[in-house]
Amino acid sequence: MQLQRRNSGNVFKIAALVLLGVVAICAAIFFGLFHIRQVDVVGNEYYSAEEIQNMVMSDSMSENSIYLTWKYGNTDAASLLPFLSDVEVSMINPYHVKITVYEKTIVGYLMFNGSLVYFDRDGMVVEISQEQREGIPPYSGITITEPQVSQQLPVAEESFLNDIITEAQLIYQSGLNPKEVHYDDKQELILYFKDNRVMMGSSAYMEEKLSNLKALFPELEGLSGTLHMENYTSDTRTITFKKGEKGEEELIMNVNGSDGEAGENGDGDTAGEDEHAQDGSDEAGDDAKTGGEGSFSTDTSGNQTYTDPAGNVTNNTEQLYLNEDGSIISDGYGYIDPYTGAYILN
Repeated sequence: MQLQRRNSGNVFKIAALVLLGVVAICAAIFFGLFHIRQVDVVGNEYYSAEEIQNMVMSDSMSENSIYLTWKYGNTDAASLLPFLSDVEVSMINPYHVKITVYEKTIVGYLMFNGSLVYFDRDGMVVEISQEQREGIPPYSGITITEPQVSQQLPVAEESFLNDIITEAQLIYQSGLNPKEVHYDDKQELILYFKDNRVMMGSSAYMEEKLSNLKALFPELEGLSGTLHMENYTSDTRTITFKKGEKGEEELIMNVNGSDGEAGENGDGDTAGEDEHAQDGSDEAGDDAKTGGEGSFSTDTSGNQTYTDPAGNVTNNTEQLYLNEDGSIISDGYGYIDPYTGAYILN
């Protein structure tokens, strides 16, 4: 009987040792063969590949390719990483993985207690950090309370927040890249660029304003001053650009509006004063000459403009082509639609 018990005990010991050996081999394979040594990151725009890798592979088990692919196949990535809408991890081979990220569209940031509060196109806070991310404009003139990641921007007035979100989306979609997006004490929008600022005014007609600003942007090259679009409406045909910090000189620029006169400019000048500038008269009383039924005028700096009978204004008189009645056919910047009479930018 004792011999049989000893033999049974030895069998159990051997079986246990074999089992432990199998477990050890499996563990060695799992933690050794599937240990990640190469990572490819694709789809990132705002965050570097190193930042993405560090944030996706944040816990101790994430260096294992089997675990990592399982983790992001069964977890809502946005709950772990608020700046991403999704993460896909695929295994190239046991030690090589590819991380594909889908970043949320960051449209701007606010400063709060020395930190940068980044927000997406829905007004949700996606990151609060000290990191300055390239190509994302700062927003100023907006008062917020304590921000929280994955929460909406804490702006007290809901209507103002809706304007901020809508206008941030439109600015992003326009492809314009302002140095700063500012709201004044009337909650009206001002865009700052390298040498110019654009008074955008209230949220009314904002999509049309930005579309026309995009078209006019090449004409602002080399100029320094303020473009006034705050009184733009669907009837606006021309807008005023004031050169210099004090608006020493005005230029009239055409936009793709229907028939109508320009509204007030940013310094409180009336529409009648704008009409005075558009009909060819010069406040300094300098040379003026008539071309057909239109008129030329020259300002004190020697810059010449032409106004045709329909009120279309151009300062590119060197490439000016007129109809018999004095109306502009083309000025190099644009042309008159023969069917509607509207000025169309090239």
